[in-house]
Amino acid sequence: MATIGITIPESVWSARSERYYTQVLHGLEDAAVAGGHTVLSRVTGSSEEELEVLTGWAERGMVDVVILKDLLPGDPRPGQVQRLGLPFTMIGDVRQREVSAVTIDNTGTMRRLLGDLHACGHRAIAHVGGPPHLLHSRWRREAYREFVTELDLPLLALEGDYGPDSGAAATAELLGALARPTVIVHDNDAMAIGGLRAATAQGIRVPEELSVVSWDDSPACQTHTPPIAVLDHLPHQLGVDLGTAAVALLEDPPRQLRLAHEVPRLLHRGTLAPGPEALPT
Repeated sequence: MATIGITIPESVWSARSERYYTQVLHGLEDAAVAGGHTVLSRVTGSSEEELEVLTGWAERGMVDVVILKDLLPGDPRPGQVQRLGLPFTMIGDVRQREVSAVTIDNTGTMRRLLGDLHACGHRAIAHVGGPPHLLHSRWRREAYREFVTELDLPLLALEGDYGPDSGAAATAELLGALARPTVIVHDNDAMAIGGLRAATAQGIRVPEELSVVSWDDSPACQTHTPPIAVLDHLPHQLGVDLGTAAVALLEDPPRQLRLAHEVPRLLHRGTLAPGPEALPT
């Protein structure tokens, strides 16, 4: 029996609480248990603390393989775990080709989402991105900017920290802009919920006057009134795939699996209405 280690930043965990990453962890545990292995998880408050945890795990022989996520430009973690003698897999982007990973096409997903919103009649499309130092946030933001530039649409982009307060603040600022958005895409469910709170506080009717879309789905999105439009990511399956890739490293060390997730679809729920340029039916 081996142990798979995964750390989760406190900022992400507190913002999403038991939502997205709990489902990922459940999937990871399901795959690990099926292979006769266990999972050790730890919430960390900073990248420095995460490196300390990974080092401690390795020195005490507590884990046999680790999972990395939310890599930064020039991130020291891959090199660090290699020096510690730990194999690793990661949640990565399709353009990160060198290692074992479960990959997501952040650029392709953003462009498909924006294309769907444009086809629904939206021309003032805003984006509230995640922390700018994260690579996947950067690639989503770049895809958004390229899309609106190509179609000569207004650039309505702000950043948040994955917490609901940052989503509320960004939404309030966007609603006060000269080019007011007809739809706002938030990079996670907590920011979308905060954004909806801010819009409601201003007396904005959702979705009649403003549509809202969350990049992530969660029970909170599904039970919100009205239910929040989302991308149909499969967090439990992501966890299962991470477990499958980790187990492959344990059982056949040279074998580095790369499992690609399909580009998710937009689920039209109660917070999404046709935009002003929608064709009559």
